[in-house]
Amino acid sequence: MGKVTRLRPKRHDVIVEALQLVLDFGDHYQLDRHTRDGLAAAVGRLAPPESWGFVMLNPDQQRTVLRTIKSGPKPLQTVMVWNACISFIAYDRDGEIAASQTQISEAADVCITDTSRALSRLVEIGVLIRTGRGRYKVNSHVAWSGPLHKREIAAKEHQPVPPPPAGPLLVVMEGGKP
Repeated sequence: MGKVTRLRPKRHDVIVEALQLVLDFGDHYQLDRHTRDGLAAAVGRLAPPESWGFVMLNPDQQRTVLRTIKSGPKPLQTVMVWNACISFIAYDRDGEIAASQTQISEAADVCITDTSRALSRLVEIGVLIRTGRGRYKVNSHVAWSGPLHKREIAAKEHQPVPPPPAGPLLVVMEGGKP
């Protein structure tokens, strides 16, 4: 049986390359968040569907992140937001989360208030790094999308996520009540 290939105009590839170039140099051109998000959405619509993106996760760091999330407030909402963030890691853009808080909220199916709290918690844990108002990138020790040599360079800027603090070994009880 033969392979079915979707035909698309060659011009789409040229447009995607041009948009990606503008996104790569967005800081130089001082693009605002709304413009960057719009360009990233256009790339997503025009890029060929057969080019699946991939995100590399450090298994040890991922387990640490999950334990730390579980030990904090609203763990379900936080892990939902974390998973949504993973789906928006831009390829070869230093771990940038290419989505607005609203987009993350919608993808996670979590209200915007809880999304904001979860993002702050992920920054506190060290999973995300705040790069600007409402802008984040992922700690390169935890996840990465792009060439490994660039991850190694980015990893020099940040520390791995530390394990969650251990609970108390002894609990003070008064009158038999914790």
